[in-house]
Amino acid sequence: MLNEVLDYIGLDLNKKNKCLECSKSEFNITKSYDNSMLYKVYKMLPIKDIDILIGMSDRTTDIKERYMLAKPINEFIVENRSDFENLVKLAKIEDIKKIEEMQNDFNKKSPYFIKYDKNYLWQIYYSKENNKYFMLFPAREEGETSALFYLIKNKLKNSNEKIYVPVCKEELSEEFLLSTEVTDLENYIWLFTKKWPNIYEVEKNKKKRLYIIGESKVKEDFESKYRIEIKNKEEADNEYTLFKALFILSTETSYKFNTVIDDNGNLRLEFDDEIIQIDNLTSFISRQAMIQKQKTKEIKDLIDISKNSLEKVKKEIKELNDIYLMQEKQIVMFLNCKKSIFKRIKYFFKKPINSIHYSIDKKENSNQENLVVDKKIEDISKTISYTLSDLVKICKDNNKIESEYKNINADLGAMKNKKKNLENKIKNAKIYLEEIEEHKKSIFEFWKFTKKDENPYLNEGEELVTNKKIDATFNLDEDFEEFAEKVDFIQKQKLSINECNSIFCCRYILNSINSILLGEDEEKNLTSDLKKLKEQYTGNKRTEIFGDIQEDYTKIKKLKSKKHRENKKNIYSILRVNEQTTLEEYKNSVENIARYLNEAFNKIISITCMPVYFTEYNPNKFIIAEIDPKKIDLKNLKEKTIYKKQINENDHVLYFSNIAYYDNLNKTLPNGMDESTNILFKANKIKNTNEKFINILEENGLYDVKINKIKVIICD
Repeated sequence: MLNEVLDYIGLDLNKKNKCLECSKSEFNITKSYDNSMLYKVYKMLPIKDIDILIGMSDRTTDIKERYMLAKPINEFIVENRSDFENLVKLAKIEDIKKIEEMQNDFNKKSPYFIKYDKNYLWQIYYSKENNKYFMLFPAREEGETSALFYLIKNKLKNSNEKIYVPVCKEELSEEFLLSTEVTDLENYIWLFTKKWPNIYEVEKNKKKRLYIIGESKVKEDFESKYRIEIKNKEEADNEYTLFKALFILSTETSYKFNTVIDDNGNLRLEFDDEIIQIDNLTSFISRQAMIQKQKTKEIKDLIDISKNSLEKVKKEIKELNDIYLMQEKQIVMFLNCKKSIFKRIKYFFKKPINSIHYSIDKKENSNQENLVVDKKIEDISKTISYTLSDLVKICKDNNKIESEYKNINADLGAMKNKKKNLENKIKNAKIYLEEIEEHKKSIFEFWKFTKKDENPYLNEGEELVTNKKIDATFNLDEDFEEFAEKVDFIQKQKLSINECNSIFCCRYILNSINSILLGEDEEKNLTSDLKKLKEQYTGNKRTEIFGDIQEDYTKIKKLKSKKHRENKKNIYSILRVNEQTTLEEYKNSVENIARYLNEAFNKIISITCMPVYFTEYNPNKFIIAEIDPKKIDLKNLKEKTIYKKQINENDHVLYFSNIAYYDNLNKTLPNGMDESTNILFKANKIKNTNEKFINILEENGLYDVKINKIKVIICD
C-alpha cells in the first residue's frame, strides 16, 4: 500500500524534490478565534504557491505550538521518515481521486452554501509578513491524509491548477464592510432569525464576493436556509443599512418584522405582508411616520374625550356624595329623636323620610370609540420626507401619550366604579330609611346595610383586571418533550393493546381503514393496500413463529438515549398477513382494526392547543398530520400545498407515541414520541380558509438550490 500511494502521487522518498522545497514563513497570530471563525475566507489558490509544513502535533494543539513544531516537508521526510511513512499508509488512492474530482468541479462552480464536507482537512494558513500560503499539516492526526497527498501530487507535477479551499483564521478583508460592521450585521440578523448567520468571503478569479448564509423560520413555523450574495461595496452598504434600520425599529419601538425568503433565496423582512428592501425603505419609513402621526392625533382626541368624561363623573360623584351625606344626617337625626316620644313625633312631622328627592344620572359617555389606526395611507405628501430618527421619536411620543390615555381610562374606570358604589349605597339607604322601624337602630347597622352591594375600590390609575382565562401557547422547540411524555403516558393508561396496534396500522393501511369506515371504494383501496403489503413482505418461518418478538426480552435497546427491553411492532404479525392472505381475510382484519381505532379515538382528547400540518385533505376521514412542519418531505410534495389546522383542547386525536410502535410487556418503554411526531385526527369540512405562499430553499446537491413555492392553506 505504501509503494502504491507513493507511485500514484509520484514521490520518491530517497530523492530530494525541488518542487516541494520551501522555507518556514513568518507567522504571527494576533487574534484568538473560536471554531466558528476558523473558516470564514475561501479562495482559489494556485497549488504551486502553497508551501507544505508538517509538525508532530494534532489539530487540537494550540496554533502557536503547532507552527513552532512544524518543519518544511523535505526536512520532515529526512528527519521523521518513519512518521511520514505512517502518514502514507493512512492514505487511500480512492480518497485522493475523490478530491481531484471535487476540485475539478470547484473550478467550474463554487458550492452554493460556500463550505463543503471535510474542508477542515486542508489546514491552509496565510502569512502576511511573507505574503505566502502554507499547509500546516498535523502529523499526529489519525484521520484522513488525502488532502496532503493530493497537494504533494500536484506540486510534483508543477501544475498551474488551483484549488478551492478555506484559509484558516483569515480575517475578512474590509473591502465590503468594516469588521465592526460585520459583527453588527451578524447581531442584526440574529435578532430576526434567532439563529447565528455565517458570513463568508470568497475570492475566485480575482473577484471577491461576500455571502451571508443561515437558517430562519418563515411563515407558519416552517424553516428554510437562505443565502445573500453581495458583489460590491454598494450592495454591502445597502444590506447593512437595511438590517440596521429595521433592527433599530424593532428594538426602539414596537414594530415586529417577519422573516421571509424571496424568489432569489435571499433573507428578507416583512411587515404587514410588505417585503421591506432598500429601495422601498425610505417610503416605508415615511408612510409609517404618517400612520403614527395620525395615531397620535386620534389618541389625543380620545384623551380629550376621556378627560371630559372623567370630569363629568367626578361632578356626578360629588352630587351623589351630597345625597348620601343627607341620608346619613337623616338616620342620625332619627336616632336622636327616638329617645322620646315627643322628639319622634317631631321628627316625623318635620320631614317625611320619603320626601328626600335625588336623581342619579346613569348615562355614560357613549361617544368614546375604540382606537382605530388606518394603516393604508394612499396619499403621502411628496414634499414631506421622514427619517428613521423621526419615526422613532414619533413612536416614543406615542408611547407616552398612550400611557397617558391608559392612565386616564384607568382613572375613569375607578371613578365609574366609585359612582356605581355610591348609587348602590343611596339605593340601599333609601330602602333602609323606608323600613327604618324594622332595623336595628344603629348608625353602624346603617353603614353596613348601605355597603352590602359595594364593588372593590380601585386606586386612581389602577386597572381593573378580570379573571380571564389565558390559553397556553404551544412552543414546538421548548414544549414538545414534556408534551410527548404526557400524551404517551395517557395513551398507555387509556388504550388497550389492540387499540394501540390500530394506531400503528394507520401508517400502512390508512386508505383501507377509511374505506371500511365510510363504505367508499372498499375493493379498490383494500386490493391496493394488500398488494403493497405482499410486495414488501420479507417474512420467513422465523417471522411466522416469533411474530413481534424480534429479540428476547433480556436484550437492552435504546430509544434515543433511553434504555428499554421492549420489541417493535410488526404490521404483518398484527394483520396476520403473508403472501397467501386472501382479500376476504385481509378485509376481516381491517374491519377489526377500524373498530379498535374508533374506540381509541373516542377515548383520547388533545391536552393543549397546537397547530398541525398535513398534505392531503379528506373530509370526515382519518388524516395523519405532522406536529413538526420541518419534517414534511417538501421534495416529494406533488401539489406543493400544505394544510395547517389548529387542534383545540378537548378535540379528539390520537398520537403516534412510543406505545403505538412498541409493545410494553416488561413495562420498560420510555414515555415520549421518539419514533414520530405525527397525530391522527378527523377534519370536518374546511371553512373560512386563508392562503399564504412561502418560499423554501430545496438543496439539489452541493452547487445549486431550487426555490420551492409552497401554498399554505390555513383551515378553520
